[in-house]
Amino acid sequence: MKKVLWIFGFISSFLFAQSSKIGYVDIKKVFDNYEEAKKIEENFKKEVDEAQKSLDKLQEEVKKMQDEYEKKKNLMKPEEQTKKENELRVKIQELSKKWMETKQKLDEKGKNLEAQIFEDIKKAISDYAKKNGYYMVVDSRLILYGESAVDLTDEVIKLINKK
Repeated sequence: MKKVLWIFGFISSFLFAQSSKIGYVDIKKVFDNYEEAKKIEENFKKEVDEAQKSLDKLQEEVKKMQDEYEKKKNLMKPEEQTKKENELRVKIQELSKKWMETKQKLDEKGKNLEAQIFEDIKKAISDYAKKNGYYMVVDSRLILYGESAVDLTDEVIKLINKK
């Protein structure tokens, strides 16, 4: 830990010696106020809701099959009972497989969308920094103290929402 602080101190003193501008950005605030991110999240939520409806429908079919089987199993012949149990087992496996596939697909898509949004934010920060002569911009979570004059968060939000 001391080594990391020493390196950070060395880099900071070097940067200040070069009289470069350093700013910071609250990434979470930018993310929360990025209009395109809100639209992407809303569309993704609709997709998740649709997937959930599909899974709920399949789960309801399985429950209905189980209920019917339980009501009629005592009246069935053994071979008919076995057949219905196998059908039910197949339907349960289908539900489980579909749930796993859907979860994996949505998890992957969610990560990709988040990465896309983060890339948009990084580009906006980079564009702002280059245009305004900043040598470095860091995430505000890494800062213990910083003058509000070098907080670029609101400027980055304005820039990213113009696009």
